Amino acid sequence: MKNGIIHVRVDDRMLHGIVATDWIPKSGATRAMVVDEAASKNDIVRSSLKMACPAGVALSVLDPQKAAANILSGKYNSQKVFVICRYIKWAYTLFQAGVSLEQINLGNVTQNKENVTALDKTVRVSPEEKEMLKEMRDAGVKITVRFRPDNPEVGVGDQLG
Repeated sequence: MKNGIIHVRVDDRMLHGIVATDWIPKSGATRAMVVDEAASKNDIVRSSLKMACPAGVALSVLDPQKAAANILSGKYNSQKVFVICRYIKWAYTLFQAGVSLEQINLGNVTQNKENVTALDKTVRVSPEEKEMLKEMRDAGVKITVRFRPDNPEVGVGDQLG
């Protein structure tokens, strides 16, 4: 566990049923961190995410730059942080800022509709996202697809080219 991060998931639905009822409790997280530019600025979305967060788990809803700054400052070192990036580009922003990421779980990436590579039935990546994932993979970040914590983990390194 580096910088307090115990898991990084990309999920365009952010903090929803499976994440709130399965992933976070099974991970033992003490904090859920939603990383998304738009959500961090929207009071209604932040309130909805707070209601979805499991009882006893702290919640941060931050833009990628603030999330990176907080992580790098050591703010969460004593916590167990489950990071949920709405988009691959936000995980890539953390990576580029110098946040140590051991693994990224692609859980639900369905916003892309055209010119995509399907890595799984719930994960479709654009050419730009594929390049971001390749760069992170080549730097030693393990890239996996796993919808639920009880599903087998599937590495997607070879599918990225």
